[in-house]
Amino acid sequence: KTCRCRSASLLGNDLKTILNPFQGHFPRMENIAAFKPVSTLPPRLTCGVPEQNSYCQSPSSQTELLRCFQAFCVQECPYRSSTPPYAPLLLAPQRYVDWIYRAVMQCFMTFFFHLYLSFKNHSLITFKFSRQMDVYVDICDFAFLDFQIHDRQANLFIDGLEADGTPFDTKNLASMLFDVGDDVIKNGQHLLLIQLCYFLSEPLLCSCVCVNREIVELYSGVLPKLHVQSECRCPPSHSRVHPLNKRYCIPNAVEDTTSDRVLRLNLNAHSLGYINDQDMSTAWLSKIMTAQELDEGVTITVDLANGQYQVFYVILQFGGLLPESVRIQRRKVNLRPWLDWQYMARNCSDFEMLSNGPLLRPDSVNCVQLPGDVPLSGGNITFSLLTSLRPGYNDFYRSPALQEMVQAAQVRIHLRAQYHSRAMGVNSKHRYFAIREITISGRCECHGHADHCDTSVTPYRCLCLPESHTVGNNCQHCAPLYNDKPFRPGDQLQPMNCRPCECHGHALSCHYDAEADDQPDEHYRAGGGVCDNCMHNTTGSQIFFPFVFYTVSLSLFQSGKNCEECRSGFFRLQGSDPFSVDVCQPCNCNTAGTVNSSSECAQVQIYTLLSPEEFWIKPPLIVLIFSSSCDCHSQIGGQCRCKAAVTGRQCTECLPGWYGLDSSGPKGCISCNCSDLGTVSITSGEVPKCDQNTGQCQCKPHVTGLTCDHCEFGFWNFSHPEGCIPCGCDPLGSLSLFCEPERGQCECKFGVGGRRCDTCGREVLFPGCMPCICDPRGTVAGSVCDSTTGQCVCVPTRHGKDCSNCQPGFYLSLDHSLCLECDCHPTGASSGYCESQTGQCACTDSSVEGQRCDQCVEMFFGFNPGLGRCQPCACDQVGSVNGSCHPDSGACVCKLLVTGDKCDSCQPGASHLDPENLFGCSKAPSQQPAPLGFALSYSTIRLYWNPPDSPNSHKLNYTLLRDGQSVQTIQSFHPFNPESFEDTGLFPYTNYTYWLVTSNVAGETISASALCQTLSSPPKAEDLHVNLTHDLCGIDLSKSDLTLCTPHRFVLSTSESSHGTDPVAHYSGLSTQAVASGLKPFTLYTLLPSLQACSSGGCTSSAPLSFLTAAALPQNQPAPRVTAAGPHTLHVSWEPPREPNGVITRYEVFLRGPVAPQNHSTLANQRRVFYSSGWLDPSVSLEKMQVNGSEASSPENTTVIGGLQAFSTYQLRVVSLNSAGSVTSDWTTARTEEGVPEFIAPPEVSALSATSLRVTWNTTDGQGVIPDNIFHYVFFMPIIFLCHLSVSFFPTILVSGCQVLHRVEQSSPPIYVVKGLKPFHIYNFTVTLCTRKGCITSQPSTGLTLPAGKTKTISKYLFLNKVLVRHLLVQ
Repeated sequence: KTCRCRSASLLGNDLKTILNPFQGHFPRMENIAAFKPVSTLPPRLTCGVPEQNSYCQSPSSQTELLRCFQAFCVQECPYRSSTPPYAPLLLAPQRYVDWIYRAVMQCFMTFFFHLYLSFKNHSLITFKFSRQMDVYVDICDFAFLDFQIHDRQANLFIDGLEADGTPFDTKNLASMLFDVGDDVIKNGQHLLLIQLCYFLSEPLLCSCVCVNREIVELYSGVLPKLHVQSECRCPPSHSRVHPLNKRYCIPNAVEDTTSDRVLRLNLNAHSLGYINDQDMSTAWLSKIMTAQELDEGVTITVDLANGQYQVFYVILQFGGLLPESVRIQRRKVNLRPWLDWQYMARNCSDFEMLSNGPLLRPDSVNCVQLPGDVPLSGGNITFSLLTSLRPGYNDFYRSPALQEMVQAAQVRIHLRAQYHSRAMGVNSKHRYFAIREITISGRCECHGHADHCDTSVTPYRCLCLPESHTVGNNCQHCAPLYNDKPFRPGDQLQPMNCRPCECHGHALSCHYDAEADDQPDEHYRAGGGVCDNCMHNTTGSQIFFPFVFYTVSLSLFQSGKNCEECRSGFFRLQGSDPFSVDVCQPCNCNTAGTVNSSSECAQVQIYTLLSPEEFWIKPPLIVLIFSSSCDCHSQIGGQCRCKAAVTGRQCTECLPGWYGLDSSGPKGCISCNCSDLGTVSITSGEVPKCDQNTGQCQCKPHVTGLTCDHCEFGFWNFSHPEGCIPCGCDPLGSLSLFCEPERGQCECKFGVGGRRCDTCGREVLFPGCMPCICDPRGTVAGSVCDSTTGQCVCVPTRHGKDCSNCQPGFYLSLDHSLCLECDCHPTGASSGYCESQTGQCACTDSSVEGQRCDQCVEMFFGFNPGLGRCQPCACDQVGSVNGSCHPDSGACVCKLLVTGDKCDSCQPGASHLDPENLFGCSKAPSQQPAPLGFALSYSTIRLYWNPPDSPNSHKLNYTLLRDGQSVQTIQSFHPFNPESFEDTGLFPYTNYTYWLVTSNVAGETISASALCQTLSSPPKAEDLHVNLTHDLCGIDLSKSDLTLCTPHRFVLSTSESSHGTDPVAHYSGLSTQAVASGLKPFTLYTLLPSLQACSSGGCTSSAPLSFLTAAALPQNQPAPRVTAAGPHTLHVSWEPPREPNGVITRYEVFLRGPVAPQNHSTLANQRRVFYSSGWLDPSVSLEKMQVNGSEASSPENTTVIGGLQAFSTYQLRVVSLNSAGSVTSDWTTARTEEGVPEFIAPPEVSALSATSLRVTWNTTDGQGVIPDNIFHYVFFMPIIFLCHLSVSFFPTILVSGCQVLHRVEQSSPPIYVVKGLKPFHIYNFTVTLCTRKGCITSQPSTGLTLPAGKTKTISKYLFLNKVLVRHLLVQ
């Protein structure tokens, strides 16, 4: 049994470790499943629902496993001041799809539906039905389709049950379905609610699960009584729910810690809320399950309710028999499918997996084999995520797959089968699961940026540390102005706080741009933050300026991403405050003079010097940025971008030598283009000027034109320093006085030559050449080939007549289209030549590699271009991982807690560089989980603990302290495994506080404390006294020493002494008196043991005690056995009542009858015809039934009833009496035997005519004769008037003087007409009645036929004869 543990507050050393600025921050681990919502599948699985039931208490030995100490499970609330609200059973339906149907008849429409259902490993199930409706009736009909699965049958119901109480249709499944997933149709789910109209049908899918019973309850409004423990009220005397323990109620106006409390819940309740209430004295119990239900299993789901946590342990603490297989799953936030977490089984082949299979990846799932021998009660099952067998367990923060593996918002546990319950002789009431506590150890997921989180809100909220600059419920984002580096979670080494962006107060947020980051892999170097939506007329872009410094090309300045530029149309004055809201002033550029009519002007920017060290703390430099087309040396801040011929800050003037400012011109102004030769001389270097409006230049003498570019007529020699000179044409040889203005040639007459036309002249012509064209692939473009040999002029990289081969020192490109230069490094390679196909150079030194021989091989770095070789890495073998280093910088790959280019120094906060330490250096451990304690007995507690989350060393020392005193010291080495220790010699029922001090060479950390309690010592047998009354068992503990023994259960059990039956527990609880109900009356019982007092440390039994229960009314009296003893007697016998419930003192026999043969309901009054003497004690056998030395007489149980009618039906019953009352049996019907008939009346004779007489008789005459059993009647008529009648039983009857007229059966009518007689004669008639026992003949009756003849004579004669006949009859 596990003791109850509570977390304590952080202690001093732990607080120092968490606040270490060189590591991340994490909330402490806690039981995140405590008091969270729990559900089961199947639902209503808790014992005592819907009504109380019994179960066998958990066995502590093999002997108890074969017996049953019965206890009861009652979920009813003991107090209820008001009825709880009913829970909604149905959710609102959702629209699924609209179906449109076409009428198939003129007046009616038929709807056809096909319902297809497919299940895994089952064939397709199809249901079909149709419905017809009048299309002219504007009323919609509804069809409710309900699909349910029970056992191996799939049933479809349409609008409830059919008339015969069956489903509409039933299909058989190949096997049973197991409802353990969310993606299958649940048992009892309603599929569709369909609206049938003449135009439209709208099927609606119901998203809830109900059964027919619940549908009837909803339809009728009669809902069941809810069994919700959370709705239990408190009694008036203790009207307040205990704020510290919701199970109890306390009075008003008392302290919360008062001991005056009563249970709010039923003492025998085992509700689902007990499964995670952090109270080991309570437990959830499932219902008693069949073997099939155990094989199908139970699913328990814990909803962590308010967010996604990091889970490290799942602990199941059982209070009964353990399951044979466990499947643990998880579900993340907003992620529907369940993910497997762990399998555990006695035989992993049940899951089709290997036992203890390897974990190949951090997120692998395997099956752990459970032991074959487990405890009968109180066992635990623990699932640890960070087991030493899982890859990456010791480097959690650098394993994204493992970090994802521990995330969960819901946990689902499936339990199946059970140890021991299938063994021979085990009572079936042991087949239930009892779970004392489900503990899920985890913490809020705060990404290493919070020490605490608020779990009282939904979703939970991490309290992000201010220095982390993170936001979000999980501290999962950087604050808006802290995105200079991408968000990174903190780990056990670095806090990874978000880096601020420098936006100069002109932005509210920024974002990270990897392209703007020189070192994206380094969190504390460079940065890529770009400000968003710059305000105050600022903006940003990114520009790099290359500078050469010590022969290394570096980007020394970054610009434009920090709102340091002014937006278009604004500029920053030199020397202005970059944080000022007015830092940017308008440019006011003259767009007619700016490039592309731009209103932009030059910016004054702040740049940050980048250095290999802490570049972000260097002072800013002021630099100007200008257009590349501008003369940067002449610009100032706010300079507009003028066109080529425009000047001024705002581009409002033309440059010297230009005129006519105009927006249409590409250069803004028109060039003066004044001729240098034709204009008036200016100083050296000065640009010739012209009029700004007209563009007229200032010309020399006799020079004319807007630009002074030609001579006036009659003048030439424009280049003359003094201006143009006269032509000087010879008037004799020229045609005029004008000459050509440029050469001065006069217009000569024919045959005259010379400039001035004063001589004769001649003309000369020159010939040209044609080019030669060669193939351009390997030849020089535009070259000609040799006219004789055809040799092309090759490019430098080619040779050969057709220029198709590469020159030595070149190699072919991959597509063979070009010859590429070998480019072998001059010192790294042995020559300038390379392999003609691959271009691989021959390297000089073994430390060099690469195609050009300019790269270092592994274990070398820093290629020296002057020497042509690399340097050895020279990494510290103790602090580096494998001795390799970065090929350029020589930085070594260090162990986890080691730093430095050579891995020769410890990280900040770490020390003790050790070659055996896989961390390199050691650092104080952190995040040590609290120990878990389990009370094994009243003097022993077993503790075990896991290694700290961050051991930070290869060697740990654990010191376990109990109440401040060290009880155990253990040294552990990497890889670290869970440790355990048994603390013995403790006092019973005593609280002990344990915590761990975990240390290494660099420091120590202290875990949270765990409060554990030893079990109570078993009570002493001599302290138990049982007092019996007629209805109560009182328990006297007035002399008990309860200091070390606090009974948590008294168990009162009984068994019948005579039958040796299994004990039955009548009471289990803490009350000192109990009623032993359910006993049989007048039965000898033995309290064996009479009373058990149980504490957490065991049970003690009192001495056996026997008692006899009081008498009660006898029950179940059998009906008597009755047989006929003669025509007038019946023999009656009977058995005692099956449940005498006391001493039988007398039997009484009652009789009624005779009754009608065909109708026993015509009952006569009953009368007592017998009563017995003596007594019968059912608790004592006949051999021991001695009274005063003689055998006691039992009441008679047989008698003979006489004086009855022959062959008559009677009913009899027996009444048994004891001291408490009587019991009456059912009636037994019997009939007496047949007898000789005793009497029959004479027949009645009447005349019908002169020749016939009618004879009638009474069929019911004769006492003691049952008419339906009469054998026959015989009628006689004498031949003479007086005769002696003798009748035989048989049909042939010889009669002297008489003859047999008629023989009838009883069923014939009692009438006979005698014909063929003589008129006016007297005849004598008798009737004889016969049974099987004999016959009897009636007295004769006389009859006179009517006279015959004439009427008058006949009348007279008739009168006379009547007188005569009367006389004769009298005689």
